[in-house]
Amino acid sequence: MKKNKLLLVCIMTLAISSSIGFSTKSEVNASSYPQLTEEAIVIKKGDTLYSLSKKYNVSIKELMNRNNLSTDKIIAGKNLIIPAKIQNVITINRGDTLYSIAKKHKTTVEELKKWNKLSTDTIYEGQSLIVALQELNVTIKKGDTLYALSKKYGVTVDELKVWNNLKNNTIFVGETLIVKQIPSVYILIQKGDTLYSIARKYQTTVSDLKDLNNLSSNTIVVGKKLRVK
Repeated sequence: MKKNKLLLVCIMTLAISSSIGFSTKSEVNASSYPQLTEEAIVIKKGDTLYSLSKKYNVSIKELMNRNNLSTDKIIAGKNLIIPAKIQNVITINRGDTLYSIAKKHKTTVEELKKWNKLSTDTIYEGQSLIVALQELNVTIKKGDTLYALSKKYGVTVDELKVWNNLKNNTIFVGETLIVKQIPSVYILIQKGDTLYSIARKYQTTVSDLKDLNNLSSNTIVVGKKLRVK
């Protein structure tokens, strides 16, 4: 680990209902759970958001949004979080609409609203938006059925058949089955963050954040990860 640099892990897991337990029959490849790293760097003399955006391949807007900056001025010696590039999750830019995003990512407005729990078509610049489902590669074990797997992963038998081009319900031990689910998104809590401010930023509610993270109070700790989707 380099001096003045702390690697903070932002893990994307796949959202599985707590009512669905993992059995020993099916195994999910570990590689199916992408792990992305956010870097908390110390700003050096001469650094600018522009130079850092080029160095870390992120936009100035993403840096500003991630660090709650109202201007592009940064101060040497202060920490700056470099946001991770999360698969299937984008940051909304000025002028974006659900329709334009759906068209670009070859999906529908209805799907975008479903995946992001949106009740209206209103979206905001800087907001994170899930634009595609995450794929799991499941190895079929003895005793597995499409019905059992559909219950385990919270999907339907018909969806499993479509994703895997199956004409009937027959599956074979040892084969790989594609399962698609909504990715979970985690952020790192920063100084000054509250559940209320985070809920507003990610267009959710304090109650939902507490449910997602099993929180009994509104207390959150700087540097800890928090699931927002």
